[in-house]
Amino acid sequence: MVLRGGKIFSLLIISAVLVSSPPRSALKAQSSKGGAFLPLGWGAKGAGLADAATILINDDRSVYWNPANLSFLQSPRMTLGTTKPIPDMDVRYSVFSAATGILGEVKSPDGRKVMSRGAVGLSFSQMGLTLAQGSNWSESSIGLSASIAPNHYNSLGLTIKILKNWTDVTDAGASGYAIDIGWTALLRNNLYLAAFGRNVSSRIKYPNSSETLDGTWNLAVSYKDLFDIVSIEQDLVLKSGHTDRLLTGVEINMFDNLLFLTTGIDKRLCEGARTIYTLGFGTIYNFSEIALGFRFDPEDAFGRQTILSVSFAL
Repeated sequence: MVLRGGKIFSLLIISAVLVSSPPRSALKAQSSKGGAFLPLGWGAKGAGLADAATILINDDRSVYWNPANLSFLQSPRMTLGTTKPIPDMDVRYSVFSAATGILGEVKSPDGRKVMSRGAVGLSFSQMGLTLAQGSNWSESSIGLSASIAPNHYNSLGLTIKILKNWTDVTDAGASGYAIDIGWTALLRNNLYLAAFGRNVSSRIKYPNSSETLDGTWNLAVSYKDLFDIVSIEQDLVLKSGHTDRLLTGVEINMFDNLLFLTTGIDKRLCEGARTIYTLGFGTIYNFSEIALGFRFDPEDAFGRQTILSVSFAL
């Protein structure tokens, strides 16, 4: 899975390793005010696109990237994925998602553009790690997603997540909820526009306090099937009213959809400013997709990350 906010996550882990009972300030990460439930991505394809997946991913993995895209599902689909975000640490992040269209279809007048009138999805993620002094940290999320398409060129989506972590670090256990919302529109031909808000509403309860997660907005534009094989997406990520990241993703479908290549650039402009390059590839055969994604992060704590995921059309 993709690791967003790499430097932030490393600072969180380092602070927890150095002290067995860190103060609250040590747990405040930039992408999560309580230092938990960081957005770590969903699947190898999104990793290869450098997180520029607000439009380009439009299947069950949309429960994470933009629930409005669930309306593009034509058949039930599920994904399993896993990665080791920090190669030299005992940490594992895994995801599962499944989704299907409901309520029939809506078609463009020429019959070429088809969307499900409605779609629903289920998601689950789990991250566990062992700290240097033997302390354990495990956190999970369960999400319910839904989308509705009033016509063949607009879709709206919603994801409600239940969040819970378990840890023997003093006063660091937490539970709560978060809500994501999304909108995707076909402007004309193969040109798409989308907006996606992550953690637009949230509440996380700690033993002695209650906090919220930092929210972000992705504003995305994409052109699909350029020369019949190339799709491009550009995302502007806003956080606290400022431009936080610029994301560019490119997908190249080759050999009649038997093989696809992905690449991207994640330009981080605020804390830990740097440029991260990504690369990925995958194969599609009948009902299955197997993908690998690589993220080349100049941060020494992470280096190269490798993400593996498998998807099935049911």
